[in-house]
Amino acid sequence: MVILIADDEAGIRESIADVFKAQHEVIHCEDGRAALSVLEKRTVDLVITDIQMPNISGLDLIRKGKELSPNTSYVLMTAHGSVAQAVEAIHLGAEDYFMKPFELTELRLRVDRVEERRAWKAEEALKAESPAETGIVGKSPAMQRAREFIKKVSAAPSPVLLLGPSGSGKEVLAKAIHEAGPRRNRPFVAINCASLSEQLMESELFGHEKGAFTGATAAKPGKFELASQGTIFLDEMGELSSQLQAKLLRVLQEKEFYRLGGVRQVKTDARVIAATHRPLRDMVKTGAFREDLFFRLNVLSFELPPLSKRSEDIAPLIDFFWGRLIREFGCQLRLAPQTRQRLCEYSFPGNVRELQNLLERLVVLGGQEGMIGPDALPPELNVFENKVSYSEPAVWQGESLNETLESLEARILRQVMSETGHNQVKAAERLKITRGALQYKLKKYGIEKPTEEKKAA
Repeated sequence: MVILIADDEAGIRESIADVFKAQHEVIHCEDGRAALSVLEKRTVDLVITDIQMPNISGLDLIRKGKELSPNTSYVLMTAHGSVAQAVEAIHLGAEDYFMKPFELTELRLRVDRVEERRAWKAEEALKAESPAETGIVGKSPAMQRAREFIKKVSAAPSPVLLLGPSGSGKEVLAKAIHEAGPRRNRPFVAINCASLSEQLMESELFGHEKGAFTGATAAKPGKFELASQGTIFLDEMGELSSQLQAKLLRVLQEKEFYRLGGVRQVKTDARVIAATHRPLRDMVKTGAFREDLFFRLNVLSFELPPLSKRSEDIAPLIDFFWGRLIREFGCQLRLAPQTRQRLCEYSFPGNVRELQNLLERLVVLGGQEGMIGPDALPPELNVFENKVSYSEPAVWQGESLNETLESLEARILRQVMSETGHNQVKAAERLKITRGALQYKLKKYGIEKPTEEKKAA
């Protein structure tokens, strides 16, 4: 949470900042005018403001601040005898007020309550959104396109094909499509096509009759029957055998199938949403995947990029998963600002699933309350820790500032290129720059990938 403290007394600002700076990002402002300037430029979660300040009063700050940033919360500090102004502040939208002088422990409790109310409001807002957007977290262009895709395809009966690396959120997107459409009150049935042998997978998909194979002591409906009038989600679609691909094609075309060992046709109206991380077009060319099935599935398709390609989604995903985890585990843990920063800087090769699992690990190991510092993170997230020291001897030797900065930039580039094995894609991701910008800088500083001959030497 970002907290802005507005008070013309420096001692009060510093005392309040000391209470919260370990857990939150804190901004100091000496008056209301400076506070409004900050609100114009960046997002602030909570403003703690004195009522009497030069230039702009606390009441005017709340009034004008609400216009600039409607989602920002406000807590007012006021002296005895100013209760009427405090009540006016509540009417203007302030969350709370307290009297000076005050106990810092009491202030912490009041801010904790504000934070809890903000979390509750965020959760209620999420519930109030259309079902299609539940779980679709992020502000990247890819997530915006995903929301538009959901709106366009949710009501159609046509198959949907979702592409993207493992753990990128394809099942979440499939559920959102289901929940947004007219089938939302019918079953959503998911199956991983890579999890079973061919015979067992056929039985799982289409069901079997009694005696169809050893151990089939009773008839059993398959996933297509269970998903009647609903949605069946076929995850890892590219792993199906050629025989099952042929049977699935018939189901998509004819809307009917036979149970394993059965002689009676079974009708189905389940909508199919398939997903895979495999390159189906390439598999079609090599004969590993049926061309006719690919074209039948590829009526409506969407590709989810890896999390490393949409790093602006990491922060909202952290908020979403962390809020859900602390409610589930019933704890009061917080992420330290440094921990959150490390998480936002990491590329997450395991995508959203890796982020979610990592956060769950932090909650489980973190206990019931307290602050989760960066030391709790796995080593790969602390890759930049103590790598470059700004107090290192001989960093500055009398050169101009530009020369010094260029020298430091070159050292960082050499370090990152070495750590990534001179993989320009990974290096650009770590440095948060485009690959073109990286190539320009490498050429500028003459940084080249070592040849085998140089390595041997």
